[in-house]
Amino acid sequence: MRRLIASLLLLAPITLFAQGRRGEWVTYNEHGCIGGSKCPERRIRVKLEDRPVYGVRFNANDNIGDTAGGKLRVKIGADVIRSSMDIPRRGETFVIDVDGLRGEYLTIEAAADDEVEVADISVMYGSAVDRGGSNRGGGGYGRDRSGWRTYEREESCIGGEQCRQNGNRISIALDDLPVLGIRFNARDNIGERADGKLNVRIDDHNIASYVDVSRDGKRHEFDVDHIVGSKLIISCATDDEVAISDIAVLYGRDDDRRNDRYGSGDRYGIEREKRDSGGCIGGSECGGSRAKIRIPLHGGSVTSVRFFAHDNVGAKAGGELRVRVDNEILRDYIDIPRDGRTFTIDGHHVAGDYLIIETASDDEVVVRDIRVTYRE
Repeated sequence: MRRLIASLLLLAPITLFAQGRRGEWVTYNEHGCIGGSKCPERRIRVKLEDRPVYGVRFNANDNIGDTAGGKLRVKIGADVIRSSMDIPRRGETFVIDVDGLRGEYLTIEAAADDEVEVADISVMYGSAVDRGGSNRGGGGYGRDRSGWRTYEREESCIGGEQCRQNGNRISIALDDLPVLGIRFNARDNIGERADGKLNVRIDDHNIASYVDVSRDGKRHEFDVDHIVGSKLIISCATDDEVAISDIAVLYGRDDDRRNDRYGSGDRYGIEREKRDSGGCIGGSECGGSRAKIRIPLHGGSVTSVRFFAHDNVGAKAGGELRVRVDNEILRDYIDIPRDGRTFTIDGHHVAGDYLIIETASDDEVVVRDIRVTYRE
């Protein structure tokens, strides 16, 4: 009886976790020994479904070799969800909470020079329609025109010397509906350089800045906060070729529309909120000091700024940020930890045309989920 109760207690967190997220655990056969001198591989990669991931579960032990310093790193696509997990010699089942990320692969890799054995990998997926009711298959939802709409004819190679004839941007006319998401594939395997980076915006609303494009390519996906605009613009942020394909826009319904003049505040525009998905800025890999995130304020006075930032890019770990409204600094030399954290900054009701987030040192920083509250 005691063993039965103990087993139920061990299963309880996983069961509650799944029920709380309303997800579905899917088990994979990938397993093996990674890292150190006795294992042939450094990582295990699992091909993911095209659905948001809310949890990762696996068993790992360090009962191989003479040393017991095994550590693991876990990633969804390019996003690191655990940077350095200590693995006990006797083994343990790990359950990692994931905030609805999407990616092509789950990667479990050695984070130290020691062997680790990994088995029983499972991924908890949400529904394919978790976000904005999208069917992710393109074509919308019948007469109301909402859902994902694909733009195959807009695929192109832009920027650099070899694609200069196509210009350095793709411009897509949008429907008169609120936009909830944008996705596309991008690759940088054209030409000798591999410095491709992209900016994404709707009219003058910045969606993402200095998006790093890998040589082999991957899918990029961005949440959009009900913005209604005339054009989606994907442009080169550096002088390098980038091939863009599989462009799609997630539209909301007409009754989901939010007037950008009033934002998330009251009907008279007393207070509003703008959101930005952010991007990687600074350092040699993310555009250097010229890379900035600019959010239009149109003269509004800032109440607060909230964002998540991490410094898990590049070899250095000296990332610092500066937040300002036009030329007036709200906060300077914000130290960004490697694993990241959420920052909330007082806006002191400083008014201006733009909120600007930029690096204060020569190192890359990834900024995500920016929320600016301000008054008109």
